[in-house]
Amino acid sequence: MHICKNCCIFADFLDWQRNVHNYLVIILLVAICFGITDFLTERYPRLQKDISYLSFFTIAFLCTIKYYYGPDVANYAPFYDTVPSIASIWAHPEDIRFHFEPGYAIFCRILKDWGVSFYWMTAIVSILYFGVIGLFLRKIDSKRSFALAILLVLDYNIILYEFRQCLSVVAFLLMILCLSKRKYILTVVCAILAVLFHKAGLMVVVPTLIYYILSYNSTPRAIFAVLLTLLVMFLLLPITHISIDFIGKLPFSHSVIHSIEHHLTYGKQIQSVFIIYAIILLCLVHYTQYCKSRIEIIGAAAITGVIFIVMLYQYYYLLNRIRSYFTPVLLLYIFNYVQKAEKTRHIPYGQLIRQFACFIMVLYMIHVPFSVLRIDKKMHSHVNDTCTVFSFAGKATKEEVQRRQMARARKFWDEDFMKDDTNRINR
Repeated sequence: MHICKNCCIFADFLDWQRNVHNYLVIILLVAICFGITDFLTERYPRLQKDISYLSFFTIAFLCTIKYYYGPDVANYAPFYDTVPSIASIWAHPEDIRFHFEPGYAIFCRILKDWGVSFYWMTAIVSILYFGVIGLFLRKIDSKRSFALAILLVLDYNIILYEFRQCLSVVAFLLMILCLSKRKYILTVVCAILAVLFHKAGLMVVVPTLIYYILSYNSTPRAIFAVLLTLLVMFLLLPITHISIDFIGKLPFSHSVIHSIEHHLTYGKQIQSVFIIYAIILLCLVHYTQYCKSRIEIIGAAAITGVIFIVMLYQYYYLLNRIRSYFTPVLLLYIFNYVQKAEKTRHIPYGQLIRQFACFIMVLYMIHVPFSVLRIDKKMHSHVNDTCTVFSFAGKATKEEVQRRQMARARKFWDEDFMKDDTNRINR
C-alpha cells in the first residue's frame, strides 16, 4: 500500500509538464542541486566557493522576480494600495488594516510616496533579506551552497510569502551582526525595528539579549544534552493545550495575544523535521565535549534558537514563525563550530557523525519538494503556480496577471487554508 502510494507520488514528481508550473518546487530543486554540489567539490575549495556565489545569486534572483506570488498577497496587495499616512499610523496604530505592525506600515508608506509599485516593494524585501543572508554565508568557510539549500527548505515561507516577518528577520540578523561588532546604538535601532516590523520580533529579541548577557564563558554542553532529552520527550508525550488564561496574562497588546493564541491552537506530535532537530543537537552534544569556545552573540543567539525549537517543537504553527529568526544564525554557528573543531583537533567519530548528519539533511531536503507536491495536488487554488515579472511578457497584461494571482490567493484562504483540521488541539 505504502509502496504504491510512494510510486504514485514519484510519478507525479516526474510529471515535468505539470510540476514545472510549481514555482516553489522549482526554487527548492535548484537550491538542493546546488547544495549537493558541495559534496562533489570538497577537494576543490576554489571551485566550491565559485559555485556558492552562483547558487546564491541564482536563488536570490529566482526569489526576487516572483510577481504577486503566494497566498499572502490577498492581504499585502490591498494593504499596500490603501496604506494610510505616516501621521495616521503613529496616531492610531491600533486601526492599521489587517492589524499589521506600524513599522511595516511606515515602510510601505515611504515606498508608496516614492512611487514604488507593490512588486518592487516585494523585490526590495527580497534584496534586503538576501543581502543580510549573504553577510552570514560569507562567514562560513565551506559548504555555503549546502547551508543556503537548508535555509531555503526550512524558511521558504517567509522568503517567498511573509514580507513583514522577512523584514523583521532582516532587522534581527542585523542586530546580531551589530552586537558582534560592539556597535550598541545600531544594535538598539535594529532591535526596535525587528519588533516594529512583526509581533514575533519581541518574542525573539528580548530572550536573545537576556541570554547573551547572562551566558557563561564556555559553551554549555549540558544545555544541549538536556535539550536533546527534552526533544525526545516531546516526541513521545501527547500534545497538550496551553492554557489561554496564561497567555492572556502576558504583557503584550491585544493583537499580539490574539496571534499567539491562534498559533498555539495547532500542534503535531510526530513531524518529519524532528530528525533534523535531533541530528543538530546530537552534533552539538558530541562536538562541544571536545571543543570549547567562548559564547559570543552568534553562539548566544543560536542556543536561544535551539531552546525555542525544543520548547515549541509540538506547536509547529507558532514555531515556524519563531524559527525563521534563528535559522541563519544556527547554520553559521553549527557549520563554523564543526569545521573549526575538526581543523584544530581530532574529533572521535566526528567524521562519521558529520557525514551521517549531512546524509539525513539531504534526505529531508529531497523529501520537502515531494511533500509540497502532495499538498499542492489537494489544493484548488493553484497558488504556487509560477508567476514572475516575465509572466506578462506575452499576451497577458499586468492587470490580468494581478487579477489572476489575487483570485488564486483569495481562493486559497476560502477553500484550502486549514482544510485539513486534524492538527487542531482540542478541536
